Amino acid sequence: MTKLLVENEVEGSELTTTLIASFEALTQSVAHAHNLIGTVSLILIDDDQMCTLNSQFRSKNRTTDVLSFDLGPLPDLQGSEEVVCKEIYISVQQAHRQALDLGVSPSEELARLFVHGLLHLCGWDHETEDKLHVMEQETDAILARSGLLPQ
Repeated sequence: MTKLLVENEVEGSELTTTLIASFEALTQSVAHAHNLIGTVSLILIDDDQMCTLNSQFRSKNRTTDVLSFDLGPLPDLQGSEEVVCKEIYISVQQAHRQALDLGVSPSEELARLFVHGLLHLCGWDHETEDKLHVMEQETDAILARSGLLPQ
C-alpha cells in the first residue's frame, strides 16, 4: 500500500480532514491503476519556495504550480529495509490563482495538481501537446472516479 504524508509550510492554508482523506483515496487510486509504490509526501509551499525549487531543479526562475520528485529507495530510519520515497510540491498561491482563472474551487484545483504530480511520479510526462492532453484526460478520469469531478 502506498502511504501519503502531508506537510503544510504555508500558514493559513491548512487542508481539511475531508480533503486529506480525498487525497489519500486519490493516492490509492493512482497507485492501483499505475503501479505507484512507496511513500508520497505532499508538501504545500508558497510561490517563493516554489520559485527556488523551480530555479534549482529546472533552471526556470519563476514559480510553477506543481513539481514532483522521485527520490528512489532511501534507507528506513527504523530498520534495515529501504523505503521508496516520492515528493510532490504544490504552490498554494499558484493553485489559488489557477482556481480563480478556471472558475473552480481551490480544493478542486489542489486535487487536480496533486493527481498531476502523482502521474508524473508514475512516469507520465507532457513533453508534447498530445501527451499533455492524454495526461489531462487521465487526471480528469481519476478525479471523476473518485467523486471529485462530475462524470
